Amino acid sequence: SLSLSLSLSWRQDCNMPVMDGWEATQQIRMRDGPNRDTPIVAVTANAMAGDRDKCLAAGMSDYMAKPVDRSQLVACVAKWASSAGA
Repeated sequence: SLSLSLSLSWRQDCNMPVMDGWEATQQIRMRDGPNRDTPIVAVTANAMAGDRDKCLAAGMSDYMAKPVDRSQLVACVAKWASSAGA
């Protein structure tokens, strides 16, 4: 189900106060433990040339530009849930 699949990935907004999504992703990837390899998907209004590459370079697994439609979200969750063995 969609609700079960959503728990398998972390959705990351890039523009956040205190610690932005790029830094948060880098911190998660540097740590040991089960969350290190959790799929992280950028969900951001940043849709300029190079934004996707910046997210992937920070260690995010995928990228979706806002506004995100339902079919795009479902496809992304299915992609990463299946790669996690769900």
